Amino acid sequence: KRTLSTRREGGVITSAAILTMTATPLRTSPIKRGAWVATVMFNDPPSPPPDDIPSIEEDDSAIAAKGITIRERLKQHASQESCAACHAKIDPLGFALENFDPVGHWRDNYRGGLPVDASGRLFGETDFTGIVEFKDAILARPERFMRAFSEHLLSYALGRELKLTDKPAIDRITHRVLEDHGRFSTVVLEIAKSLPFLHKTSQADR
Repeated sequence: KRTLSTRREGGVITSAAILTMTATPLRTSPIKRGAWVATVMFNDPPSPPPDDIPSIEEDDSAIAAKGITIRERLKQHASQESCAACHAKIDPLGFALENFDPVGHWRDNYRGGLPVDASGRLFGETDFTGIVEFKDAILARPERFMRAFSEHLLSYALGRELKLTDKPAIDRITHRVLEDHGRFSTVVLEIAKSLPFLHKTSQADR
């Protein structure tokens, strides 16, 4: 445990393990990072990409040689109508982490000298200019994360994917967890008391 001088580090999203796992060997990947945040932190995974989508250069220097940043390169990529909707959802989540290089080191500029732009809009509602404001925007809407966490944990407890019929239980669990300020033990207790958990069937019964 150590004291941090800024709030840009600390937490799961900005841990080196997650940042490295969601990057390519030679450059960051706002698409991978954004998809990971959407899927794991908010339980809102993007749709699979179409099969005919052209790939993006895997080397940072290849993009820098064109005098553009990865944001500008992805803007070209996302101009295709089939790509635009998903990119609008996941790109802001990924670009919020763009100040962290492929292994999680902080940077203000790319290797080619162009400045990093980590701004975006969270959930299409709140603008942010960097990772600290991004964290603040998430904290200002705790219900989004708490609901997603409850969904993940209930799915794990049931041993199956959630169904539409599980929504009332998730609504009640999320409400209680918010009332209790996000206490982990409340999530576990409310799941154990929930109708889907009390009436779950075993794998052998299905």
